[in-house]
Amino acid sequence: MTDAIADKVRPESVDVDSGTVPVAHNFVDGEWVSAISGKTYKRLSPYDQNIVGIYQDSDIADAENAIDAARKAFDFGPWPRAAAAERAAVLKRAAGLLRQRSDVLATIMTKEVGQPKREQLKFVMGAADTLEYYANLVVTRRDEAVYGQHPDAMGIVAKEPVGVVGSLTAWNTPLSVTHKACPALAAGCTLVVKPGHQSPGALMLFADILHEAGLPKGVFNVVTSAIDNGAVVGQAIAGSEKVDMVTFTGSSATGKAVMRAAAGNLKRVKLELGGKSPQVIFADAPSLEAAAASVAKGIVRLAGQSCQAGSRVLVQRSVKEEFVERLLKHIAATKLGDPMVEGTTCGPLVNEAQLRRVESLVNESKDVAKLLVGGKRPLREDLEKGFFFEPTVFDDVPPTARIAQEEVFGPVLSIMTFDEVEEAIEIANQTIYGLVAGCWTQDLKTAMLFARRVRAGMVWVNGFRDDSILKYMPVGGFKQSGIGREMGPEGLDEFLEVKSIMIRYNN
Repeated sequence: MTDAIADKVRPESVDVDSGTVPVAHNFVDGEWVSAISGKTYKRLSPYDQNIVGIYQDSDIADAENAIDAARKAFDFGPWPRAAAAERAAVLKRAAGLLRQRSDVLATIMTKEVGQPKREQLKFVMGAADTLEYYANLVVTRRDEAVYGQHPDAMGIVAKEPVGVVGSLTAWNTPLSVTHKACPALAAGCTLVVKPGHQSPGALMLFADILHEAGLPKGVFNVVTSAIDNGAVVGQAIAGSEKVDMVTFTGSSATGKAVMRAAAGNLKRVKLELGGKSPQVIFADAPSLEAAAASVAKGIVRLAGQSCQAGSRVLVQRSVKEEFVERLLKHIAATKLGDPMVEGTTCGPLVNEAQLRRVESLVNESKDVAKLLVGGKRPLREDLEKGFFFEPTVFDDVPPTARIAQEEVFGPVLSIMTFDEVEEAIEIANQTIYGLVAGCWTQDLKTAMLFARRVRAGMVWVNGFRDDSILKYMPVGGFKQSGIGREMGPEGLDEFLEVKSIMIRYNN
């Protein structure tokens, strides 16, 4: 971790072989507290196996304490009843503090997630922008008056905060919690957050920033847990009768478990789940070079550990040879290495279990597809301690192969070939997922046909995951890629209940 983190976030330190390591506490009801059991766990860097931080190994009792704090803050505290402008002011102050501490936050995430620091800096700045976006949106939002339908009555369609929100966050992009927390806080909700056990550090500092910005106690609570207790704590939050809504980002299999747990009190559920996203390269692409660069960047970013990685590449037969040649040049330019060093473009996978899973899927796929490059751990002495896997490209992949159907969550591309537009759309839709998709073409008719027919919640044309434009459009998936939307006004509506008020004024 880093010594720059506020002492109250890291109130203790212990001496270990690698030096002095910070110890993080849970944040419950505005206080930093130890797990009731007194247990902690160590997070090791996926790059060099040094200890990054020591966190509380919470269990059900810790989760229940956090839920009680959030319940009390919602039922009796000032936050849900504060004016929209007051809530907005807190979020804007938090955005400023987030930018001031961007280097510290990016360093934490780089060491825990293992991906290049410059990418983590983008996530921090994006989180600050999201805070400000919802701060501005909530003060301009209006309820609706129903007038003129009856001479002696009127109505109000009001929107109120949904209540206590349990948020189970993703390890690969820790500050993506802001996509849920920012609209929830803007709406007036209170939260209990359980970060992924691999990367809780940035979220702990985020809690401290919110507290410093003026968020009342009990509104934002965080409990951490090691891998063995993680599912138990997550199930306790999702299943609690005191929680009104649960949000989750992660695998579709775990998302189903969250839904089952949430069924007890029929709480609202918002899920951002897996993806097996297609990128379709038509023969009339405006630039095969730009398309190849985008595909390579998408799979190398976060070492492919993203549900939006674009790991299925569909190339029209007449341009396949040229496209693949360009793609392999970009893949070859990937620089594996220390994620803290400028120039590194791909870091390690998050842990050994993930490395072994990627390795197993790749080895299995060698029997059904043509391996063009990669396919193994790199043989470099400076990388031997890290969980690295070479960027890998398979050609002639059957659309039904496991590697074309399942999330690999590693830097692995599957190339498939098509002849006609309809064939491309059919292959693109041939998975259980429907998160994102992209196509490259100069023909507006082709672009719109693909965009309308592909079963995905987000579609890029002549670009892929271009976060620099239209970044507040709603995010979410079709099919088993999720329920609900993040970002945009739709993201705020997820955390608001609709209430109809009917007033007779002339009896």
